[in-house]
Amino acid sequence: MKRIGIIGAFDPEVEKYIELLSLKKIDAKREIYFGIVDQKEVYVAKSGVGKVNASSMTQYLIDQYSLDGVINSGCAGSLDTNVKLLDIILPTYVTYHDFLPVRIMKAYTPNEACLKPDSYLYETMKKVLKNHPEYTVHEGVIVSGDCFVTDANHRDQIKEQTQALAVDMESAPIAHVCALNQVPCFIIRTISDFSDGVDNFEEEASYQSSLLVIEWIKSL
Repeated sequence: MKRIGIIGAFDPEVEKYIELLSLKKIDAKREIYFGIVDQKEVYVAKSGVGKVNASSMTQYLIDQYSLDGVINSGCAGSLDTNVKLLDIILPTYVTYHDFLPVRIMKAYTPNEACLKPDSYLYETMKKVLKNHPEYTVHEGVIVSGDCFVTDANHRDQIKEQTQALAVDMESAPIAHVCALNQVPCFIIRTISDFSDGVDNFEEEASYQSSLLVIEWIKSL
């Protein structure tokens, strides 16, 4: 894998990459940063929040830079009482919680809306995580939608509807666009809050995901 794209929605989800990998802005139209890391071309993009922003940036990166793979890292809200602050989620698949009715979502989304990670990327990240017994890692579903989930009732509704472990706003559309383009994709998220509007550790969670992805890139 020679050309890797990394997408984050907002500053905390991209700034550690820019700092630690000494990336330089290369695109006048979009917030895209570039550097060479262990002979790999790394493109880090700040997409903006939400499904349309994430989808647009993903397609733009694929078209402009002929990527071999796309990584989405950052923070997510817990939907499950067993998933705690700063726990890591490796999604077995990502999907939408607000693309309704479900039968329409399944009809118009690849793999009936179960957007699975690339198996090679998934397994290599799991190997990296074996070096970090200090982290609690969960494998399960992440769901995306165009809303900040900051109410416990709404959180529990999504959990009942989807049985997912965590919620975000970008991972499903990024995986969706990658699937349409047949580009390998992988998601890693760290829990920043309990989706109830109380605790919020966005920076800490985003940085933790970034550091793991950097280690993963260097391990390839």
